[in-house]
Amino acid sequence: MIAGGVRAEFIGEAGHRLFALLRTPTQNSGECVLVVPPFAEEMNKSRKLVTDFARHERSRGRGVLCIDLFGTGDSDGEFAAARVASWIENLAAAAEWSATQGWRVTSMLGIRMGAILAALLARQRDLDLSHAVFWQPVMNGARMIDQFLRVRVMASRMEQDRNETVAELRARLQAGKTVEVAGYTLSGALCADLETLDLAAALTPSFAPIRWLDVVADATAPMAPGTQRAIDKARAIGCKVEHMQVTGEPFWMATEIVTNPALVAAS
Repeated sequence: MIAGGVRAEFIGEAGHRLFALLRTPTQNSGECVLVVPPFAEEMNKSRKLVTDFARHERSRGRGVLCIDLFGTGDSDGEFAAARVASWIENLAAAAEWSATQGWRVTSMLGIRMGAILAALLARQRDLDLSHAVFWQPVMNGARMIDQFLRVRVMASRMEQDRNETVAELRARLQAGKTVEVAGYTLSGALCADLETLDLAAALTPSFAPIRWLDVVADATAPMAPGTQRAIDKARAIGCKVEHMQVTGEPFWMATEIVTNPALVAAS
């Protein structure tokens, strides 16, 4: 379906179809930004910001490609059946499809966990990227899973005679069981995949120059030590990283939909 510079289409074979949304400006520059989404519910919390980002990029003559990864959003599959490797293949397939529409992926926006997936995609595929933007990147998959499981733990404390711990939930996953968190069924296999993710290890010296944007309460505050260490590691292997802090709410965990014009403009 095409309307007003927006093409919405399912790509791929039945059972593995991906929902792709390609927003394009009036004049075809041939350049497109691939948005690499964050994990689980963080994706839905980011949609308004991504729409604002796409509107901004279209005004500058660039297309913006968004996809729902396998098992998420409107794409086929169950979340528990997803794997990191298949998500990388999804991104590669989306980039190839975009090129057939006349919009070659020349840059990426990696949101949270999407920053690691963007780095892995570039490592595995020959993408000629001019630059990349990271929004509040996740640096460690294991820590991300702990934070995700704490959502279930906090919910359990609201229920009578139920008080789970992250350690107990991890034990269930390691035993091959599934754990439901905020409507997402996490499998042990997907959890094991995610726990191996590490941003510093995924980056390569040939990766595109990065604009690393963190959303903080006070943009004049010192950079977080963990962020500083990650950026130092990236620069040590030859990556070009420009870091900026932008004042705003933590969009990935907010209860209400968040907008942040400063973050969009800085991107």
